[in-house]
Amino acid sequence: MMQWNSRQGYPIWLFTIEEFNQLPNGTELESIMGDKVIKGIDIIDEDIRFGHMAYGVDRLLGHPESELFTVFKLS
Repeated sequence: MMQWNSRQGYPIWLFTIEEFNQLPNGTELESIMGDKVIKGIDIIDEDIRFGHMAYGVDRLLGHPESELFTVFKLS
């Protein structure tokens, strides 16, 4: 995971493709352009720049997948 400062003024934590593949379907993601998508439902561009996708989450603590994010950060 890598922190990226969005246009909306808050950070988005971007995923590598390996991390993205570990996310369960139904996880809501946000793009660096501010679009909201849901893994497993919406089409998500898997283009990689500097090792990370243009999709992530805007909060780590309190997110339903926060335990998985902790594993990502420790890896």
